[in-house]
Amino acid sequence: MMSENAGIPTLSPSKITAWLECEHYLTLKNRQNRPKADKPVSEQRDDSVKDDKNIEITFPSPPENYSELLIEKGLYHEKECLKRYKEEYGDLVLEVSDKQKGESFKAWVERVGNPFESNKYQVIFQMPFIHDGIHGVADFLERKDYDGKTVYEPVDSKLSRTGAKQGHLLQLLFYAEAIEAISGELPREVHVLLGSGGREPFRVSDYWWYWQRLRKQLKRVLEPASTLVTKPEKCSYCPFCEFNADCYQQWRDEDSLIFLKDSNKSYREALSEVGIDTLTGLALLPQEFLEDLLIENMEQGNEVTEEEVLEAVRIFSNDDIETDFETAIQKWEIEPECNAENLVKKWSRESPDISVDSLVKLWRQARLQKIAQQTKKIHIHSFSEREMAEKMKEKEEGWKRGACLLHLPELNDHDIYLDFEGHPFWQVEQGLIFLFGYLEKREGEWKYVAVWAHDKDEEKEKATELVDFFYDRFKNNPGMHVYHYNHTERVLLVDLLNSDDDPMSSILSVFGHAIGQSPADIHHLNELVEAGVFVDLLAVIRNSLQAGTESLSLKEMEKLAGFKRKGKIQKGAGAVVDYERYANADLYGIDKDEELLNGIAQYNKDDVDATYEVHKWLLQKRNNNPDLPNETLPIPEEDYKSSAAGDVEKISELQEQIVEKILGERNGN
Repeated sequence: MMSENAGIPTLSPSKITAWLECEHYLTLKNRQNRPKADKPVSEQRDDSVKDDKNIEITFPSPPENYSELLIEKGLYHEKECLKRYKEEYGDLVLEVSDKQKGESFKAWVERVGNPFESNKYQVIFQMPFIHDGIHGVADFLERKDYDGKTVYEPVDSKLSRTGAKQGHLLQLLFYAEAIEAISGELPREVHVLLGSGGREPFRVSDYWWYWQRLRKQLKRVLEPASTLVTKPEKCSYCPFCEFNADCYQQWRDEDSLIFLKDSNKSYREALSEVGIDTLTGLALLPQEFLEDLLIENMEQGNEVTEEEVLEAVRIFSNDDIETDFETAIQKWEIEPECNAENLVKKWSRESPDISVDSLVKLWRQARLQKIAQQTKKIHIHSFSEREMAEKMKEKEEGWKRGACLLHLPELNDHDIYLDFEGHPFWQVEQGLIFLFGYLEKREGEWKYVAVWAHDKDEEKEKATELVDFFYDRFKNNPGMHVYHYNHTERVLLVDLLNSDDDPMSSILSVFGHAIGQSPADIHHLNELVEAGVFVDLLAVIRNSLQAGTESLSLKEMEKLAGFKRKGKIQKGAGAVVDYERYANADLYGIDKDEELLNGIAQYNKDDVDATYEVHKWLLQKRNNNPDLPNETLPIPEEDYKSSAAGDVEKISELQEQIVEKILGERNGN
């Protein structure tokens, strides 16, 4: 939809929020809204319909995916807030009539008019605004009287439980400005009704300057003559963005470093500064250049660990990887406009502003992924014993210091393989861990056990029983461990919702949250943690190896272990959606379908089965590596602390030998 102001697109507050997360968003939006040469502006598509939030007093549709689930939960929260307003104010609540089918947003606003004039209503629900190139629908407007003057203050309902976010506040500031334009009175406060049931007020005067500065920036960005050049960057808004698929394809087409595992934005910017902006370009960095950097780093007397010195030779000596990389580049060059020599020429011959150790790891990862892309071969590069030990020095908590192949325990018949399923918005006010699933050995065979919890009381009860079960098992079998895999999907869901205080972020926090303040249970859990009973296999992998995959998720690692899933659900979000349809069936006016639970249980079983297979695969990788011990090493009592003087002396002795060896190998000696 276009505004009447110089052909500038009309935006909604939600679109501005998207722009705050990603400056490229409005570039794409402008491109989408740009009038076609053969079509007048008046006939362009009106995207404002997407931002309508009309609430039907009927059963909502059962969600088909996680995005729909969030929408339904948001609408339900709005409906509950409206219900409370009606209980308090009755007929003094005005429900603005819905936008009619085929009616433009502008016509809707004109039809609604100015309900402020009568000063009759205490609350106005779903008031539409168009003001200065922005349109939106305010959830609620509350009447306030200050010094004999009446003003309506905007109130938005949000699912967030821990507090309003930046985007929430900016939306409310727009409504405040629009209210002032109509009534002549600027609201003193704006408010957010949180999913937790709390209410968070903000003084408009405290944030008005920021909103005004933002408006000026927006106008510059939206000017038709704007020459601002943007590019897509991965951000927290990506999963919700309507252009996500477009950006993803652009990254693929451009061979973007975004797909390089462990490449954060600062790394990508540093590489781009020296002309390296593709995964293939990084992989093609000459080996001799990295060798020279390592030598220079040593000669300058920089702090270099013994492991870094030893790795200086070993990282360049894998013949299989080198051969397959050459094959991968040959296949890549068959594609149109793909030429290794031309790509290397783009590099400025300067070193990026990245530590040598990190650059080598990124270079190695790029080569592993390029091989996988072109040949479908997944190579594994195992860190050396010393490098793993160095990584363990960085771990503060005792139970994390053993998270590497060196200390990975052997299989034990009393082990447990654990995974849980959680719903962040089982209810608007709180989430629920609804399934604790685990694998245990019974009568010589591994058996899957599903422990369900369908309300908060059951969640606490089952979590407590499980901790007691683990504790008793550990006391009777001190060699047992509980293996898990970081629950990538659940963490992702929590991150997307910006819930900073959600108990589902790790196995241990789940138990700690669920068992509450029971001294005995907390003591048992702490004892298990201190004894190193819980083993996170993802942490073990991160600290032990690099793989030619774009992530180290369980779904990727299980393939390397030869595991194949049996269930229909492929992602944790699917399990959440299915549980929503089961647990809240009454909300959607549908029958409870027990088959949904069976599907979730199969997905959970696949997770714990895969965790078991990955454990076996890791032990096999350790046993087959001649440079690693073929047994589990104990975690040193001294926490890897050693004499700094001793380390320096060892490194000094090795540096000359390593430099000499690198130069000797380069010269063919």
